[in-house]
Amino acid sequence: MRGNKFSKNDFLRFLQVACCVIGYTGILSELACYGYKSTSNHAWFERLPACSCQNPDKNGIVINDGWAKDVGNIKKYHSGATESFRSYPAIKTSEGHSGQQCCYGTDGRLITGGRGAGTPDKVSTCNGEDAQGVMKTDYGSLWGHYIKDVRPWDRFGGQKDGWVQYNQLWPPNNKNGCDSNVITK
Repeated sequence: MRGNKFSKNDFLRFLQVACCVIGYTGILSELACYGYKSTSNHAWFERLPACSCQNPDKNGIVINDGWAKDVGNIKKYHSGATESFRSYPAIKTSEGHSGQQCCYGTDGRLITGGRGAGTPDKVSTCNGEDAQGVMKTDYGSLWGHYIKDVRPWDRFGGQKDGWVQYNQLWPPNNKNGCDSNVITK
């Protein structure tokens, strides 16, 4: 808050907290409480690292390369992908400490669209990698990740077709111009 006036961001933060605290389930919760309050502000994910066109571990595990093998439920959230990697360290954005997620098929190619594609995280849960290249989970970020990233996916339809609307607001990354590899089944 600046002086006695609320900025737009202060007001949206107030709505977010108020909706979550009282459990409001109307349109305000869709816009403010569950992390997708702005469909026009895509700047937060533009700052994240680009996904590699090939599985980062294709030629062996490389430690401290900025990518860790995901430990999340890939079959549930990115059906059709066989490997998932999350970027680290988290990047400070307007949404919090954010990170990139990249998913790959059995051929090691980046999945560029559809239900199998990785999506950016408003709140990153990756805190580096262990000696085997597996993600270390930032447990302090799990709730924020759930509220801002997972809950909207659930609210959009989850496993059935939640990815359709979700991927419009959390678009899969293909900044490197990889060959199209869309997995929708």
